[in-house]
Amino acid sequence: MGLKLRSIFVIVQAVVTIQAVQTEYTSAQPKPGAFCINPAGEPGKCISIRECEPLLHVLLHKAQVSAKERTFLIKSRCSMHERQPWVCCAGPPPDEQNLLPSPPHCGVRTNTRLIGGQLTQLDDYPWTALIEYEKPDGSTGFHCGGTLINQGHILTAAHCVSSLPVGWKVHGVRLGEWDLSEALDCEYNYCNNAPVDLQISKIIIHEGYDALNGSSSHDIALIRFEQQVNFSDTIKPICLPLAESIRSKNMTDGISTVVGWGKSQSSAGVAKRLKLNLNVRDYRVCSALFVRPEEVQPSQLCALREESNNELCSADSGAGLERFFYGFQYLTGVAGSGEHKCGRENIPGLFVSVADYVEWIQEKVRE
Repeated sequence: MGLKLRSIFVIVQAVVTIQAVQTEYTSAQPKPGAFCINPAGEPGKCISIRECEPLLHVLLHKAQVSAKERTFLIKSRCSMHERQPWVCCAGPPPDEQNLLPSPPHCGVRTNTRLIGGQLTQLDDYPWTALIEYEKPDGSTGFHCGGTLINQGHILTAAHCVSSLPVGWKVHGVRLGEWDLSEALDCEYNYCNNAPVDLQISKIIIHEGYDALNGSSSHDIALIRFEQQVNFSDTIKPICLPLAESIRSKNMTDGISTVVGWGKSQSSAGVAKRLKLNLNVRDYRVCSALFVRPEEVQPSQLCALREESNNELCSADSGAGLERFFYGFQYLTGVAGSGEHKCGRENIPGLFVSVADYVEWIQEKVRE
């Protein structure tokens, strides 16, 4: 288990064990998976803290745990399994009025094997989306990316759905794709289900985006499906930084990842989905690398790779920039307009900071 994945259990252990009251365990206590009663007198099931959304919500979505909540956590512990705390979990958390999933119902990677290279695994990064366009000659093609955030929406860049080349129309969204050159994705004699193509009911562009002046400000948009998609091993939502504890994270102190096929309106990209690890830099430092430093805004993330790499030389327009926190994958940025030569040495790409648009996303998803 990686250090970041372990960190959530370290937090819980600290909350539970660094207290004046120590809980003693006896054979009469519930075993993992058994029926139990939580401190509020509600029936529940003894499960891992990582699978208990109500208590996980307290830890991830609050900057500081209150004394009352700490006591509830202490008394909720029902067992230990493989040195991890298990708690009496009574059910889902209160409705947060946003229709956006929270851990553990988002950001779960099916394949977490640490394998080198830029090629992604068959069923990894299941929230990666492709936007399909219809062209004047009747042909179609994928020229932008996006990220699945719930059963009905992907988040992408505004420039991917407005001011398109003459005669182009946004045609649909594809999920569950890996190899564009094959009808069915297979690896090591294992095949995924066919990718899912979805019709679009509405495109929602940020009101502050102005395509005519060439600005990269507010370059963010939502695409809503006609029908909700069913989740599977290859189609899952990523987490958004809804919690203040995630939104306040310093994005320059770790590795971020961009995933895609290198698609843009001017680039055909590659057949198989690739990934690239990037370093996020402070926007003030990054602005010095641009001919027009004023193009870099505080609401943008500037990411680059400090060593040259030829395998993935361009991020998908509209694709997501991701970070791994507390065992879950979070969407931190959206690839904005312009060329994203993120695989070339010291050439930065600009990403819209998702944390700055959480309220806007919540408002539009509820509409």
